[in-house]
Amino acid sequence: MSSVLDAVTIPKWGIEMTHGTIVAWHKSVGDTVTAGEEIVDIETDKIVNSFEARTAGKLVKILAGVGDELPVGQLIGVIAADVVSEEVVEAFVAAHHSDAGASEPAQCTTGAAVATDEAASVRIAPALRRKLMQAGVDWANVTPTGPYGRIVKADVDRAIEQSGSENGGGQPLSSYQSTVARKLSQAQSSLPLYHVTLDVDAGAALSAMSGDGSLNDAIIAAVQRALLAHPELNQTFDGERLTALEGHAVGIAVATDENIVLAPVVRTPVGASVDELSRESRDVIQRARSGQLAAADQSPAAITVSNLGMYGVSSFTAMVTPPQIMVLSVGTARRLPVFNEADEVVARSMMNLTLGSDHRVVNGAQAASFLATIRSELEAAS
Repeated sequence: MSSVLDAVTIPKWGIEMTHGTIVAWHKSVGDTVTAGEEIVDIETDKIVNSFEARTAGKLVKILAGVGDELPVGQLIGVIAADVVSEEVVEAFVAAHHSDAGASEPAQCTTGAAVATDEAASVRIAPALRRKLMQAGVDWANVTPTGPYGRIVKADVDRAIEQSGSENGGGQPLSSYQSTVARKLSQAQSSLPLYHVTLDVDAGAALSAMSGDGSLNDAIIAAVQRALLAHPELNQTFDGERLTALEGHAVGIAVATDENIVLAPVVRTPVGASVDELSRESRDVIQRARSGQLAAADQSPAAITVSNLGMYGVSSFTAMVTPPQIMVLSVGTARRLPVFNEADEVVARSMMNLTLGSDHRVVNGAQAASFLATIRSELEAAS
């Protein structure tokens, strides 16, 4: 590869990232760029991040348009640090494409064998092929418009829409919905999930709330302290390896107007003030709902808090989303008659907490102990 030319490729942001979708180009062909300048926005799963130029120069080639979904490592642009001919740029593109193609496994169709060299040369990302299969559309019938005859996201969406019109309508899943559906389906089929439940007296936590703090903030703080007390559970599991985590990040399940549930993380240190934690949780929830999550908002966490108490739900069981190993389902706080230490019936604000765990990593005793620590922290809130 040339030292004068620098490849702009789909970067790998996160362990599970395999593809990225072009959201917006901030530069056009011929524009000058500086090192560290944001030149293109790329969407992956549930976040949009900006790719920063590694070198200064001019953007001399753009190979992917808005809406194109491409695999990690795919060439999408070229930056020239000095004046170069079009032939040199094209040779650079061809060489990069050749290197990428050599490592890419051969694609196969689900029907009859491909009959022509032209059909065999068509390239399609696995995620797009799955999307077509779910919609009942043969990718061999899709007209490619991407570089080098590649089928891109716009081609897939157009083919599915046309197929829906021919079959009486139908709405395909959005990119976010497809990602969530895939992850939850994989988790449902492969993850040995179980739940343990405790009732918690939320009176102390409710009384301790001040300023803009909420009961959910108190729960997040209690979960952070439980992770501190049980460091063996502050880790992720990818199906093969356990990864211990630094800090005590906690995910928050956030429902958006598009009917997507995101899980950005709160990363305030253990022991931070309620006001500080509340500010961060409000900020990250707002970014999730406005579609402005960054990669840092999706940093690894061992557990997510899913709270449906504001909807009046008394109890439920949420699903663990790998590589996380736990999820805490929070019900509403209700005034109920309970017996106190003197066997007197008194009114208390009782709340149901259900911990879902991946049994490959967390056994029943560990889950019960972890949940008991959360209860102790909440009932001792001050």
